[in-house]
Amino acid sequence: MKKMKTYILGMVLAFAMILLPQNVSAATQIPVTAVEDITDVMAVGSTNIKVPTGEYSNVVQFSLNKPSYVYVSAYSTVMHEDYDSLGAIEEFAVYSDANCSNLVTGDEVTVVWGNERKSKYLCLDAGNYWICFAKTKNGSYNDDSYGEFRLSVAAQYLNVTGTKNGSWGRAKQITTDKKVTGFLSSNTRKSWFKFKVSGDTTARLNLSLENPLGESVFESSKTGVTLYRSNHNVLERMNIAENYYSSACSKEVTLKSGTYYIEIAGSEAYKDSWDPTKLKKTGVNNMGVVNLKITTVKKTKISKLSNVKGKKAQVTYNKVSNAKGYEIQYSTDKKFKKGVKVKKANAKTTKVTLTKLTKGKKYYVRVRAYRVDEDDNRVNGSWSEAKSVKITK
Repeated sequence: MKKMKTYILGMVLAFAMILLPQNVSAATQIPVTAVEDITDVMAVGSTNIKVPTGEYSNVVQFSLNKPSYVYVSAYSTVMHEDYDSLGAIEEFAVYSDANCSNLVTGDEVTVVWGNERKSKYLCLDAGNYWICFAKTKNGSYNDDSYGEFRLSVAAQYLNVTGTKNGSWGRAKQITTDKKVTGFLSSNTRKSWFKFKVSGDTTARLNLSLENPLGESVFESSKTGVTLYRSNHNVLERMNIAENYYSSACSKEVTLKSGTYYIEIAGSEAYKDSWDPTKLKKTGVNNMGVVNLKITTVKKTKISKLSNVKGKKAQVTYNKVSNAKGYEIQYSTDKKFKKGVKVKKANAKTTKVTLTKLTKGKKYYVRVRAYRVDEDDNRVNGSWSEAKSVKITK
């Protein structure tokens, strides 16, 4: 019985070795140089790999422990002894799998001629990646070409709020009124967030997409942004402008208590004037760090409204957290369509006196708080329920 178990175990292990991709175990781990600025990669070390004569292919692996801007460079001396364009490394690319079947978005298979350097810049999530390189298969000059292939990998590691959050179900929970960040990478083409509000709240979304390498390295287009209710109904649609570092802000949106979702689509935008309600493919893979801040203002409430001596009215209202100030409207028209007057109060004031009122008239009063968003735009809260007072003193 013991011999039978040993035999079965041996067969299982042998079968597993057959299924295991051979280049997984063969892939050499190469180091990644951490840099503070991906635009400055002058002092990056290299791994030198000897390439012999004959048909040749190889796979090396590198690992990232954080989402990163990544620099991958290859310098080759592999060539025919008389011609630098013959017998060269004609397949050089970065993949997300050890079998070299899933090319990372933003990369392409490139040729590295003899005595030439080729560099790639990528936006990658944390994880393992494989660099595959080879001479042309069955190349007629393979037997006469040889040399060194020198690989360098550098990464600017990023601290972002949400990564690998590319779907509704993986949406990152965030808090309003704080700047958060996402990452549009080769792996994650959408960045999803969700947030909660309690009570009647006015919100405005401010977004931008940044990439220090800019359009000279990463082509850019408009980036579609959608705000959803938890039942998938759309509340707001907008685009981040096509240039990196350009900011965009939504209209003021009134929210009830509940959970809301934000979708940031790195390869789609609202751009069709015939059907502006649907995201459409742009043909461009925007990449980089998404900056997001949701500025909210809660609805205030009038706690007391009374007539005081001297044809005046005194209004007391509830304080709203983080308010920049308050706006008090009053009118003899209950619909506030005509004869509306406005009084402003600073953030510390929750009681104001309205003066020069007409004796015998009934006045309607309402209050709202306001804030200022990331782009110095005013965000108004909803108006409180109006209350009335008759001036008798």
